[in-house]
Amino acid sequence: MLRQPGLWERAGVYRDLNDDPFPQKGQLVVTHEPGLWTIEGQLTVITEQTQTIASRYDVQPLAEGASFTEWKSEVGGPEPVFGLFVVVDDAIMSPWQSRSGTYWGQEVLRQVSSTAYLGRGFAVLINEKKCSLLVRLTF
Repeated sequence: MLRQPGLWERAGVYRDLNDDPFPQKGQLVVTHEPGLWTIEGQLTVITEQTQTIASRYDVQPLAEGASFTEWKSEVGGPEPVFGLFVVVDDAIMSPWQSRSGTYWGQEVLRQVSSTAYLGRGFAVLINEKKCSLLVRLTF
């Protein structure tokens, strides 16, 4: 996913702080420029009051032969977040946290084909789970 620029579709289940499930859908656009990769996305959670969340990740390009890189994002939470993308075999793991450490989480994407990933993740704010998600990304 990181190494393949282009449009990725996402669909899955978003669970709120009460663990209530809601359908989610969206898109991610991965771009590669010299010195900076970006992942810009949109996630729509379908509830009685449908909510759309926009995100942008600025990613240090993955160096040749490297298995991890850093990223940062100014959206998606109460303050900027910083994280890693760590490639382990067929998975991309991404632990992250806000500057103060009060907002944190992780996402794991497992490659299931050359054009699809299955993902799981969660976010915590001040030791309370805010959400979790199950997602499928397709190219």
